[in-house]
Amino acid sequence: MRIERIEVKNFRGFASRAFEFSPSFNVLIGDNGTGKTAILDALSIAAGAIFLGLEGATPPGIHRDDVRRVMHTSGEVPTLEALYPVEVRCRGLIEGKSLEWARTLEGPNKHTTHGQTSDLSKRTLSWRSQVRKGKDVVLPLIAYYGTGRLWLQRRARQSTASDGARVLKPRSRFRGYHGCLDPSSNHKDFVSWFKTMELIQLQEGRALGTLGAVKHALRECMRDWTDVRYDLRLGMLVASKKDGAQLPFDMLSDGARSMLAMVGNIAYRAATLNPHLREQAPSQTPGIVLIDELDLHLHPNWQREVVDDLRKVFPQLQFVATTHSPFIVQSLRENELINLDDQSRETLPSRSIEDIAQEVMGVELPQRSHRHQVMMEAARKYYAALEQAKGSKGKELQRLKQELDELSAPFSDDVAYHAFLEMQRGKAGLPGDDS
Repeated sequence: MRIERIEVKNFRGFASRAFEFSPSFNVLIGDNGTGKTAILDALSIAAGAIFLGLEGATPPGIHRDDVRRVMHTSGEVPTLEALYPVEVRCRGLIEGKSLEWARTLEGPNKHTTHGQTSDLSKRTLSWRSQVRKGKDVVLPLIAYYGTGRLWLQRRARQSTASDGARVLKPRSRFRGYHGCLDPSSNHKDFVSWFKTMELIQLQEGRALGTLGAVKHALRECMRDWTDVRYDLRLGMLVASKKDGAQLPFDMLSDGARSMLAMVGNIAYRAATLNPHLREQAPSQTPGIVLIDELDLHLHPNWQREVVDDLRKVFPQLQFVATTHSPFIVQSLRENELINLDDQSRETLPSRSIEDIAQEVMGVELPQRSHRHQVMMEAARKYYAALEQAKGSKGKELQRLKQELDELSAPFSDDVAYHAFLEMQRGKAGLPGDDS
């Protein structure tokens, strides 16, 4: 399953906008407030339509907060009006077949419509029937990871600190959809699954290919870590580094915890949805994964590699992510970047970080710090004021002296720079700012 195109109408800040997506990786960039997270939310509504008729997950609908509102200032009292209908229209591939579907909210007292999802519903009802008969149908993976994922991991650990992860009893394959489109969902199910599989290995005295595949996915995406296991004595995941050090999950860096939990959760869902694929479940499960701020807590070295790592470990998945990192942008391939600031798509791997930051992301002179730029601008104004002061008298001279004082004051902590400005002031025959 993958989404090729989505069109939104009256959704959040978009009056009407369409986006097309590449089959492997898509990264959304743009200034704050341009709608990156809104697109992810619209995609979750579109992709979540597959849950109509399936147990294990609730399809997300269009909510009141998703409705576009406009301000009117006619008269003395401004008004804020909601615009309907709100529509999320989608075109995608399901099991190799092109389908189109839409979900609409017609008014403030209405519910999200399902009437334009009949073709998709027929497909998902077929999955339900085959799963109940024990058929080896491949179910697509759907998942959404929001910016609060690390904080919610901490909350989940606190709630289970007393008894550790539970052992999972056999459940439906559709359990792999539980909480998958809640961007605030936690990783408790993944940890419980990991513990259960470790216990089965011990009981049966043999390695489980599915657990091995999940561990392989973690190793490929963690780079400096050689193994992850569930320690029964500690009641938590433990990671082993290449230098032999072992650290409990709680002691890992924020970036390592965030990546381990997300990759592990994706691999766990693939193994739960498609157990018949065994060790091939992570690499052969298709689907869609949404990630808000892919660079969250990751060092720049890791940011440069994370896209290729995810692409390699989960080759059948379509990723749509947001970022503010030029390192992630630099790692993309043709047509994988969606720039909301200028609606462009371009290939960037051969461009420097400075070029990407300045020309693509709109950062002015990224080669220099913002403070340096402010200092240079202040120096230009300072010299201009000195030139004016040379022939000035009376009130005009006092005004220029005050202007010089204001220009130099922010840099009093930089002794050399401040002394240089004072020296130039002395050369012009004007008293210093402390006179």
